[in-house]
Amino acid sequence: MKSFVMVLIIALGGYFHAFGQVQFVQRLEVNTQWEDDDYIILNKEDGVVGFRMVSEAGFSRDRKLEYFSSDRQLQMKALRQLPVKAFYNLLGFDLDDDWLYVLFQRGETYSGEKYMVSINLGTNEVVESTLNAILEMDMQEFFVLDGKAIFMGKTDYRPAIQVFNTANQHLTTIQGIYEKDLQIIQMRKAPEYNGFDVLMSRRDRFRNKHILLSSYDLEGNKLREVKIDQLADPDAEIGDGLLTHSYGYNQALIGPYSLRKKNVYQGLYFAQINEFGEYNSHLFTLRDFPNFYNYLPEKPRNRRLKSLAKAWEKGREPAISNTLATREVISQGGVYLIYNDHFVSSSRRYYPRDGMYINNFYRMSPMMGSWGNYYSPLWSNPYLRPGQVANDYKFLSAQMVLLEENGSVLWENSLSLDNQSRTNPGKFGELAFDGQNLYFMYLDEKELKLSHFRDGELLMENETFEIQLINEQERINETQERSLNLMWWYDNYYLLSGKQKIRYIQEDGKQGNRDVYFFTKIKVGD
Repeated sequence: MKSFVMVLIIALGGYFHAFGQVQFVQRLEVNTQWEDDDYIILNKEDGVVGFRMVSEAGFSRDRKLEYFSSDRQLQMKALRQLPVKAFYNLLGFDLDDDWLYVLFQRGETYSGEKYMVSINLGTNEVVESTLNAILEMDMQEFFVLDGKAIFMGKTDYRPAIQVFNTANQHLTTIQGIYEKDLQIIQMRKAPEYNGFDVLMSRRDRFRNKHILLSSYDLEGNKLREVKIDQLADPDAEIGDGLLTHSYGYNQALIGPYSLRKKNVYQGLYFAQINEFGEYNSHLFTLRDFPNFYNYLPEKPRNRRLKSLAKAWEKGREPAISNTLATREVISQGGVYLIYNDHFVSSSRRYYPRDGMYINNFYRMSPMMGSWGNYYSPLWSNPYLRPGQVANDYKFLSAQMVLLEENGSVLWENSLSLDNQSRTNPGKFGELAFDGQNLYFMYLDEKELKLSHFRDGELLMENETFEIQLINEQERINETQERSLNLMWWYDNYYLLSGKQKIRYIQEDGKQGNRDVYFFTKIKVGD
C-alpha cells in the first residue's frame, strides 16, 4: 500500500449543507496525486464500489489495482491493492453480488492475452483466472452472473459470444451468433431467470430489417427466440432499442424508429412481448408528443407548431429532425418512464443504421468519456478511435415520456439542454424518479444543473448549483473538471466524484492543503 494514500471520511450525523433543492449530505475522501488515474464507480445494492489502476512511483511499469467498497453513508471499508501483471491494461469490469470482476488484456490490440481477477468484497478473497481459450475478439461487452463470465465482441467482423464458468474453467461458444450480416444491439443480464438476453438485427435479401430477441441460460442454451419483423406500420423500421426487465418472460422493447429506406427518425415504438414470444406494438409520432418542442423559445416553438399543423392538414407525418436516442427506460408500477436525448452530430456519417448503434456499447454507454485516462472499446466512443478527428455532438433537449402498459401516453414533456457540445454521443443526464417527481441532473463543466418535473409539469429547468463541501471551514482551491463523474445512486440520491485541491486550517493554526479524490452524496428534492 502506498504510504501517501490516506482515507478521510467526513460523515457528520444529521448534518448537511442545504442549497435549494440540492443537499450535499456526506463526503468520502481519499488522498491522491493530481495525475493519478480516476476511480471507476459502480453502484452496489447497499453502497458503492470504486477501483482504479495505480503506479508504484513515477513512470514505473509496476501497476496495481486499488479498490474499496462503502455503504450508503459513505463509510469505507479498507482501501486495498492487488498487483497487476506487467504490460496488462484494464479492459472490462462487472459487479455481481459481493464479487468484483476485473478483466485485463496484454497490450492494446484485441488479440492480446487476457486474464480475469475475481475479488470478494466481503472477505477480500482473490481468484485469478487465465483466459487463453477465449476467441481473439474486439471485446465490446463483458459481464458476470452467478460465477459465469459472458464475453461479446467481434472477430473477423462478425459477432461472437462466449460463456466462461469460473468454477470449472469450462468455455461455451453461443451458436447461431457468428454471422456476417448479424448486428448486436443490446445485451442484458437477466438475473430474474439466471441468464441473459441478446437483442440483434439482421437484413434479409430484400434489405428488410428483422429484430431478433434471444434468451439464453448460463450454460449457453437458448431458452426462447422472438422475431420482431412487423411493427404497427408496415413501413416502420426499428433503429435502436432498450429491453426492460423480464417478468416471467414478459417484457418491453422501446426505442426510436424510422421509415424504410429513409435515414430520419419518425418517432418511438413500444413493443410488448409475452412469455410465448408473441408481441404487439404501438408507434408514436410528433402528433402524440405535443410538448416535444417545449425546449425551444416561444417564437421558434410557435413557428414549429404551425409548420406541424400545416403538414398534418395535408396528411403528412413530419419526421423528427436530427438524432433521437432512447437512453433509459424505468419500469415502475405498470408504467414506463422513457428518457430520450435529442441531439445533432457534426458528422453526416454518424447515423449508424446497420453497424454501431447510437446507444453503442450497450450498458457501457453512460460511462463513455467519464474516465479519460483509459482506452478500452468497452466504454470508449466507437466513432472516436485513436488518431481520428473528434466529432462534436450538440445536445438540444431531453424528452421524457410516461406510458401505460396499454400504450397510452400519460404525459410527455421536454427540457432544453442549451445546445451544449460534447465530444461523445453518450447519455447526457441522470434520472431520479419516484412515480410523481422526476429529477434530471447533469454536469456542466464544474457545476451541477438540475431540472424537476412533477406529474409531467416542468417546475424547474437547468437550475445551477455549485459543488459544495460538507465542512464549511474548508475551501475548494481547484476542481479537476475532466475527473468529475455524476451518477444516480438510489431513491433521490446522486453520487458525485472527482479530484479537488482543498485548503484547510491545521491544528497549529497554519494553512494546509491536500489533494483528494472525493465522493459526495447528494440529495435532491425536499
